Amino acid sequence: MLSVKLLSRTAFLGLYAGLLGLISGPATAQTAPFTVEVRFVGKAPNAAQQATIRAAAARVSKLIASPFGPVTLPGDAEACDKGLPTVRGRVDRFFVFVRVLPLDEDLYAEAWPCDLHDGSYLPVYGAVSLNSRVLGDLSATDLTDTMIHETLHALGVGTLWEADARVSLSGESDERSLVTKSAGQFYYTGARGVAAYRALGGRGDRVPLDADAGHWAGSAVCSEILSGDAGNYTGRVNPVSPLTLGALEDLGYRVNRAAASPYTLPLRGYGVKSAPVPAKSTSPARRPTSYANCAAVRAAGAAPLRRGDPGYRADMDGDGDGLACE
Repeated sequence: MLSVKLLSRTAFLGLYAGLLGLISGPATAQTAPFTVEVRFVGKAPNAAQQATIRAAAARVSKLIASPFGPVTLPGDAEACDKGLPTVRGRVDRFFVFVRVLPLDEDLYAEAWPCDLHDGSYLPVYGAVSLNSRVLGDLSATDLTDTMIHETLHALGVGTLWEADARVSLSGESDERSLVTKSAGQFYYTGARGVAAYRALGGRGDRVPLDADAGHWAGSAVCSEILSGDAGNYTGRVNPVSPLTLGALEDLGYRVNRAAASPYTLPLRGYGVKSAPVPAKSTSPARRPTSYANCAAVRAAGAAPLRRGDPGYRADMDGDGDGLACE
């Protein structure tokens, strides 16, 4: 009789689970964990580099706790940049196109988001260009660090901080800006990022930014993953601090705080006053030029950008004459 009772209980549990499945339906992309898929375009890196790039994407995936909202891109959608495939139809997960191109020799890579969701203004997908001139010189560690940094840019960190970059699929903009400028200096003003900065010991109601308005000022955060000076710190994977997680939250992502790296500010109490800038190395900058928009190009004194220049993108070149942000 014991075996009959156990069998009946097992059958009941199986039936119950089946009914729940019928009621709730199968797991969907709405409830699936956030993932960053890598799609190589053109001549791909070698097998070892591809594995490193995918591992870096997986590390970034673990930073985000919110699901990706599936979206259908219209049939008349345009390519994000010259040489990239046109994406149309349903997209169920965030992905980045990764390609290897000759960039300026002082760049390791550049990245940007492509197509923004209506409502949330979060990217549907992104693009990363790795510099063919220096890729072969990067160790696996430095390539990991570079790809984490660039994937964060593709997700909108540093690239969706200004209002004119925040235009959704339907052409709407929330006119939201997380950057302000005072006395010639750019500052980040997003509430979650500023709170994280203050919790780390930073002072004031804003975070100093580099001249491109898309990276934390190296003088304030030193080697943090989104620092403008991170390219000076090689042979290591630079820390993804609570500051960068706060910036993800300001964009609208939910984050996994436990995924933040151990990190302390190099100058506790540093705020809006100037501080000595660390001497820069002569090694190639990892990625100082991923302009969010033409406003950032002009603010950095880099306008106009010519086709082939670091940071040039076809979407900035409205008339297609090879000059952007003129």
